[in-house]
Amino acid sequence: MRALLTLSAGKERFLASPKEIAALMPPKKTPAEEELEKELAALAENGYVDYVATDRKGERTYVLELSRKGADYFREERDSRRRFALRIAVAALCGAASALAGFLLKLLFS
Repeated sequence: MRALLTLSAGKERFLASPKEIAALMPPKKTPAEEELEKELAALAENGYVDYVATDRKGERTYVLELSRKGADYFREERDSRRRFALRIAVAALCGAASALAGFLLKLLFS
């Protein structure tokens, strides 16, 4: 999804070839063309993009349109990280409070 948002350059509708998309992906995660088609289908099914596969001058090309959910992907990802960090902080505070309560009870009844 990051590669598609980079290629969109703020536009809602844009063209992208599999080579352009693969160039923006990490080397370990660079998919084959068939796998890329499956990834795009999964993104379309989840409501992030709408796409049409076409041929342009004999080269496979995708006409991609970002949906509202796709355009807000970075914001959702940032919010998800914040929620995760908050959960970790709350768990750590609860653990510290529990340890302190146990220590105080041990002192009180010893």
